[in-house]
Amino acid sequence: MAVTFVRTTEPAGEQLTDELLARRLRDGDVIAGESLARRYSEQLLRYLQRLTRSEQVAEDVYQQTWLSVLEHLDKFTSGAGPGGFKAWLFRIATNKSNDLWRSKGREHRAYDGLRLVTETEAADAAAVPETAEHVEKLRWAIDQLPDSQRQVLLLRYYSEMKFVEIAEMLGCPLNTALGRMHKAMVRLKQLLEEPRTA
Repeated sequence: MAVTFVRTTEPAGEQLTDELLARRLRDGDVIAGESLARRYSEQLLRYLQRLTRSEQVAEDVYQQTWLSVLEHLDKFTSGAGPGGFKAWLFRIATNKSNDLWRSKGREHRAYDGLRLVTETEAADAAAVPETAEHVEKLRWAIDQLPDSQRQVLLLRYYSEMKFVEIAEMLGCPLNTALGRMHKAMVRLKQLLEEPRTA
């Protein structure tokens, strides 16, 4: 069945909800789709770059994610729980990334370095600049974490999702997501304080 797209305009200065934009996109409104893509493109691409450790692979998964969104938009319901469209979008992206690695016979070691503060926070003027050695040790430490803990860290810091959204996306209780984050932070601290062995 061919989808016919129509262009409509958003009222000036009005921020439409994700759910309304998704409904309009499902009805063929191209502008609604462009609005959703603009709203989440930067966060999603940044998350996928950290997840895949490759800008090219991230771009491919990004494209596959949006194609899957368009293909399965009729399955999205606004009452699906916390996180709504954003959680659904990131769940698709995570699944597409996992599928890619499984199809290539690789393990889930496709995660990039996590900064312990979000990139949007201003750096403390007195902070010591990160050295290449520090960044490399941080990447190494994150790679030592179990996949479940690493995934929660990446979702929290690069998708700017709330823990309730992360729990919804991963299909686990909120306390489990919080527990994984706590364990990950404790383990990261231990790993960063230990001398690194070759």
